[in-house]
Amino acid sequence: MTARNDSEVILFKSLDFIPIPILLSESRIDEISGRIQRIHRFVNHAFIEQIGYTLEDIPDMDAWFKTVYPEPLVRQAMIEGWANIVESSINAGIDTAEMQARILCRNGEYRWFLITAQIATENQSELHIVTMRDIHDLQLLIDENQTLSNTDVLTGLANRRKAEAVLENALSTAKGTELCLLMCDVDYFKAINDTFGHLCGDDVLVQVARLLEGLRQPAACIARWGGEEFLIVLQGCSLDEAHQIAEQLRLDLAATDFFYHNQQLNLTMSFGCISVQDNESLRSALFRVDSALYNAKSAGRNCVVMG
Repeated sequence: MTARNDSEVILFKSLDFIPIPILLSESRIDEISGRIQRIHRFVNHAFIEQIGYTLEDIPDMDAWFKTVYPEPLVRQAMIEGWANIVESSINAGIDTAEMQARILCRNGEYRWFLITAQIATENQSELHIVTMRDIHDLQLLIDENQTLSNTDVLTGLANRRKAEAVLENALSTAKGTELCLLMCDVDYFKAINDTFGHLCGDDVLVQVARLLEGLRQPAACIARWGGEEFLIVLQGCSLDEAHQIAEQLRLDLAATDFFYHNQQLNLTMSFGCISVQDNESLRSALFRVDSALYNAKSAGRNCVVMG
């Protein structure tokens, strides 16, 4: 056994005691294609225990991507994403590349890992170390907090914060693309709360939210703007089309039977509708659609006013 083999055996045995999944790979040039391949040489006990695959399952990087990303489009996106991260690290003079990835484990479960790969090596064996730290529970908590911070608790729609972020992004990318806003609110909502109580009012808002979610044309965002007001962001939609959408929603709501404890409620909504102008600010667009809604209320409610 050569000195190199001796040192690798010692290294492999040492890594088997580390509780973090570790994979060792080696770069080789394929004699047929001439391209560099990453051949996997070793996975430790924690890797097999937590991720489930052995060297026979993932002998090289190509097999790894095919195994943990069975969907071709997802696989290609991850391959390209990883290549970009490696290139950025190399350009920055960093010896490691790191990314968060959701992978398919052998037991059929998808889990999040933080993958850190050594992309430059100075050791004699030319082995590259890849560590994979399980961050699944942390990532789920982050995702849950992100969802809660962007979601209206009562209706499940986007909240005002999320709607403003979507609208800001739409305004920055809408050059040459039509962008319209609908703002609407439930007519005489205060009377509903005063007559039937706030629990009834909450139930009305939830039912209205479900109706808005049935919008026949996909919306960039449907949000509870505040109180009984809702905002709908429509991209790639002309003002005439937006007006038709608002009118159809108005008719659908008026024709829907709402009940609260066997008490039928006749609900209507008023709508403001605008087309966002080129280079218009967020504040200006929101002011105009709010003004259009105010005019709809002033005009007798249960109507659509274009601003």
